[in-house]
Amino acid sequence: MSSIPPTGENMRQQTDTGFLSGYGSFFKAVLVTALLIATIVGVGHLFGVFGSVATAPGRVINKTLETDNIILSYERFHDLNAGFNARLAQAKSHKTLLAQETDQGEKRRLRVELSAMQQSCREVAEKYNADSEKENHAVFKSKNLPIYLDPKDCE
Repeated sequence: MSSIPPTGENMRQQTDTGFLSGYGSFFKAVLVTALLIATIVGVGHLFGVFGSVATAPGRVINKTLETDNIILSYERFHDLNAGFNARLAQAKSHKTLLAQETDQGEKRRLRVELSAMQQSCREVAEKYNADSEKENHAVFKSKNLPIYLDPKDCE
């Protein structure tokens, strides 16, 4: 072995310790191409996401104005209002029964049933009111229906 330091071409061969040293230029070209494709796909995905976000308001409007949504929203308000009124009538009727009952065991049973009816009534009122606050539903509520159902009416 010689103790003379390498020079010229010899130096390049001995000191090239980079990441891809020892591999041919074909491998380097394939790796660079793969990285380029991955970058293009990644950027394309980002633009796809950004494009999706940019078009979201238009899609919401289209979904809101679909015939099925209009009909379902309109019917839902009518159904909830009718359910609320039915629960109110049931609770009122049950209160009358409770007031007339003399047997303590039967009174306890009627109180439990009345409590369940009142809770169900409050839940219907809350659903109606929640939908009334949603602009994409409330716009289809009939003007003949109440704006708000008071859950306290269920007591």
